[in-house]
Amino acid sequence: MVRLAARLSPLAVGLSLMGSMPLAAAQSSQVVTEWALFYQILYIGIAVGIVVFGLLFYAIIRYREKPAEPGAE
Repeated sequence: MVRLAARLSPLAVGLSLMGSMPLAAAQSSQVVTEWALFYQILYIGIAVGIVVFGLLFYAIIRYREKPAEPGAE
């Protein structure tokens, strides 16, 4: 497992650096606007995902089936 993580870590660093830089070096105003829109939608999606997963985990913990107590019938 450690070997796999060691092999994948340079790939993860490279992809994270590529994702933060737009590939269009000569940025027109349209490219800048599109990247701004992309990042706005990305951040909103991340926030919604965090809320949804938080509510999901809350519901799983809150409404899980409790083990039956002996003699409680």
